[in-house]
Amino acid sequence: MRGSGAKRIAEREETVGTARVRLRSELSPARGTLGDPIVWRLSATLDDSLRPGPILVEPPPPTLEVDTAKVSLGPASREAVLRGFDIGAIPLPRAVLALGSRDRLDTLEFPRDTLFVDSLTPAASGSLRPDRGPIETPLRPVDVAVAVGAGLLALALLVALVRAWIGSRRHAREPAPPPPPVPPEEILEGALERLERELPTLPRDVFYERLAQSLREYAAARTGVDALDLTTSELDRALVRRDQVPSDGRAKLIAALRRADLAKFARYRDEESEARSIVRDARSVSGAL
Repeated sequence: MRGSGAKRIAEREETVGTARVRLRSELSPARGTLGDPIVWRLSATLDDSLRPGPILVEPPPPTLEVDTAKVSLGPASREAVLRGFDIGAIPLPRAVLALGSRDRLDTLEFPRDTLFVDSLTPAASGSLRPDRGPIETPLRPVDVAVAVGAGLLALALLVALVRAWIGSRRHAREPAPPPPPVPPEEILEGALERLERELPTLPRDVFYERLAQSLREYAAARTGVDALDLTTSELDRALVRRDQVPSDGRAKLIAALRRADLAKFARYRDEESEARSIVRDARSVSGAL
């Protein structure tokens, strides 16, 4: 990431098959004040063998307004106008590029960035009188008596606590063995059951975000790969390098993650039926890694 007073640019490269894709996020200007318009441009440079789809952006946080009046500048480019309504750093929403080739469908995540918002109020200026320290007041006899009494009471309480601790140590029993760890498959199944119960009331993006989080936590527990901090494509490549991970299990996991990612932004005639179908795909991953 590099920045200047005029703009800030974040870039990353991804590999899709043998093709290279460069993803770029640009803020102009690099920072602003409350309510100031900031232009956010997302663009991708890719080979002719790849077919770019739409650039999809998650809903912003309450402190950020995203105006998408400027929707598209080309087949793999999109602009929006941001306005921040909180002081400090505001994380920008996640953005992905849908991408297709001859034999696969993929989603690539743009580099994450942050909007920095300054206050409209200028810094206070002018001279202040020098600090001359606290004002000293003499202690009255009653103040001294209260302080001594409080000290003696605190000492007595400390002695009582030490004696109680020594007594409990003498009669301490052998600690109970810790409970056995919960298998990752049981944790995944519990998370999927909760999602199915809450499906009628959950927003679609929250539902698929929690579904993908549960799958990534299961993959991390079973394979040792830090799946929570990797994109779907990066996780796929990391699991390929693990000989102990079955290829069919890896394929089920990656397919479920990509389907959840695309479904978050799609519009289905029967959204609940589609969501339950994806949950069934997620259940097929359990025990497959």
